[in-house]
Amino acid sequence: MPTYAAPSLVELHTKERVHRSQTYAEIATTVEDLRTQLMERGIRCPPNSALGSLLLKASALNEQWEAQTHGQDILTLMQADEALRIAQAVGEVLDEPDAGELIRRMTKSDMNLSTRQPSQGKDALWELDLLKFLTSHQVAARLQEPPDIALDLPDGLGSYGIACKKLYSEDSLETPLRKGYQQLERMGRPGLIAFNLDDLTPQRSILVHRTAEHVGDFLHQRNVDFMRRHEAVLQRAVMQGRCDGVLFATTVQADIQEMSPRFNRFAEYMLWTVAQAPESTRRRLESLQGLIAGTK
Repeated sequence: MPTYAAPSLVELHTKERVHRSQTYAEIATTVEDLRTQLMERGIRCPPNSALGSLLLKASALNEQWEAQTHGQDILTLMQADEALRIAQAVGEVLDEPDAGELIRRMTKSDMNLSTRQPSQGKDALWELDLLKFLTSHQVAARLQEPPDIALDLPDGLGSYGIACKKLYSEDSLETPLRKGYQQLERMGRPGLIAFNLDDLTPQRSILVHRTAEHVGDFLHQRNVDFMRRHEAVLQRAVMQGRCDGVLFATTVQADIQEMSPRFNRFAEYMLWTVAQAPESTRRRLESLQGLIAGTK
């Protein structure tokens, strides 16, 4: 059965860079600011916790650079970038009433993003990452339970839900898919299910490619290949009216040889639905695509 993908959404990607002394200092400042703000709100993140230990890596990287010890190892760089990713996502929602439980999960869970250990904290980070992606594209999205994220579509299409699911194994798709459309049912509004595929990439690895375009093409193809492998079950969910479609996202750390600096964080998002989906479904997804692309 043919499928429909929104091209401008397929091509949307973000690069977040970590480089040189000034940026190392900025990472340390961002992370330290987060630690202070968490303490001010009574949220503990001790150094011996998984998240506290990770946040310390950002300060260690900056201290190594300032001392010119040349002792920066690649693992510290990767972990400092992970700390920055977490700090930026949490910093966006610190004063959001619905974010408190998500943040608490992150302070009490395994937050080593380069390993493949399932974690409620990493599940929570996916919700915040997607919210940050949407708001960075000027979409007025908000945390809302159920499902996880909600927004208002233009043209009188009303409220729209997004259920966020992080996958740790290809074998586990049907259970989170079912939970996702159950969350949409509880909301009582149409929506889509957003799968994060980061933990299906090799652990403790950096993707090496010549250009950013090559990285984007590689990640896009990974998203497409995953969708193709599970197309039958995803098609049923759409055609049965359980959801409008599915969003896939993969984020990796990458060594892009023709960029300076070479170390980057790169994310690729893809929106998919069935070509035979009802016209109302197509209208809603095209409206969402327009919001993200800035044409609505």
